[in-house]
Amino acid sequence: MRVFFFLINTIYWLWLFIVPAGILGIVSVLLYLKSKDNLPFSIIITLVGIILGIALAEYIRKRYGLDNFFGSIHSTPDIDGVDPLENKKRNGIN
Repeated sequence: MRVFFFLINTIYWLWLFIVPAGILGIVSVLLYLKSKDNLPFSIIITLVGIILGIALAEYIRKRYGLDNFFGSIHSTPDIDGVDPLENKKRNGIN
């Protein structure tokens, strides 16, 4: 069971890591494609994206917990506490 929890947390961690790293990675590739002389800047931007990705993922892991964070993002508060069987009884549907 611990292996399963570790796998899920690893997927969540990578999901949080890839957002800033991916966005700044795309920016750095576009900057490099614009001119080959921008290689040092592209490397710096990519490294900043990787560092921000690690920092964001670790901050959320330590502060909120990865499963709680993603659970709150994917929750549906508009239907929380709604019992479908209760609605059928009110409407007279058997």
